[in-house]
Amino acid sequence: MLNSIVIKPISTEDYQFDFDIKKLILMEYIKKTWGKWNEEQQIEFYKKNFKLENNYVILYDSIKIGWLEIIEMDTFIEINQIFILPEYQGKGIGSKIIMDIIEKGITGKKEVKLQVLKCNNKALKLYKKLGFTEYNETKTHYQLKKMNNIIIGI
Repeated sequence: MLNSIVIKPISTEDYQFDFDIKKLILMEYIKKTWGKWNEEQQIEFYKKNFKLENNYVILYDSIKIGWLEIIEMDTFIEINQIFILPEYQGKGIGSKIIMDIIEKGITGKKEVKLQVLKCNNKALKLYKKLGFTEYNETKTHYQLKKMNNIIIGI
């Protein structure tokens, strides 16, 4: 089942899908955090910050089911966004993708970081289950990291 997951670089043709999935998944949490969803403001923010690099479409059996944004630096990998359509959640797809990123971090001797809105208890529970721990918080987000136990030879 999980062998059918493909992560492919995003293209400009994927822009609308990406915005739509962000809206579908985040609208509830944005309303809880900031009190409202301002469509024009969200579109403007998205257009301003949208970059092809570091963004990927998640395919399952060749169907677009999600979006992933990761940034890889010298010492860490940051998961900026991961969205899975609701009908594909709870099937282990998001966990598999995150575990693959953690494995890449272990191989590259990098920690994996992310942040989650404080009101998104479902995502927070998943990240903690996958071994992430809180290292900081802002007014709206918990910042989490997964320390990859790196053994350095003597």
